[in-house]
Amino acid sequence: MSNQLDLKALERKAFRSTYQDGLWDILFGLIVIGIAFYMYRPEEGYSAFNTVWMMVTFIVAYLVFWGGKKFITVPRMGQVRYGVIRKQKARTLAIILGGFVLVQAGIVLLTSLSQHNLELAAKINSFLPAGSSDRLMVAVVGSLFVGPSLILIAYFNDFVRGFYIAILMALAVFLMILLNQPVYPVIIGGVIIVPGLVLFVQFLRKYPLHREAGHE
Repeated sequence: MSNQLDLKALERKAFRSTYQDGLWDILFGLIVIGIAFYMYRPEEGYSAFNTVWMMVTFIVAYLVFWGGKKFITVPRMGQVRYGVIRKQKARTLAIILGGFVLVQAGIVLLTSLSQHNLELAAKINSFLPAGSSDRLMVAVVGSLFVGPSLILIAYFNDFVRGFYIAILMALAVFLMILLNQPVYPVIIGGVIIVPGLVLFVQFLRKYPLHREAGHE
């Protein structure tokens, strides 16, 4: 029994070590910044530039994350493999997140349709509490979907900093919807990225790439 517990502890420690490079923090921070510009609705009208900026930010974010993991983290620490229990956790998480994604997709679809259909918008508003602010209600709903889903990801993946990141991302969504000012979520994205950059530098110093004997 003791050996089994030791193995679980070692697996958890090895798995958590993959988060020491700060790349997840950088990825989530850039995603927040990209979403901020996508959700911004200027007074002169929505521009396709919003979508282009978001896509460019997402592409840069994933390239930095993928390239960092492939060329920096893995050569220094190796590839962490899932155990049986962790695979079961991953499947459970996938099912739960699938439900979140379906609900979120439904909300996004209804919101998009209501912008072009006044009758549908009136029906949706009829379900809201009397006297409530539509924008405040949408902001609360949006943040509640983002926050819990990211907290679940952090929990199932033993990503302790993920709880802090989840709260910040939920706050970014709330402020973006409520105030329609991208500066606040951009600042929040920066608050997520900066610790990631610090961790990345510390990771490089702590785990230098070993040279082959023939090149010493």
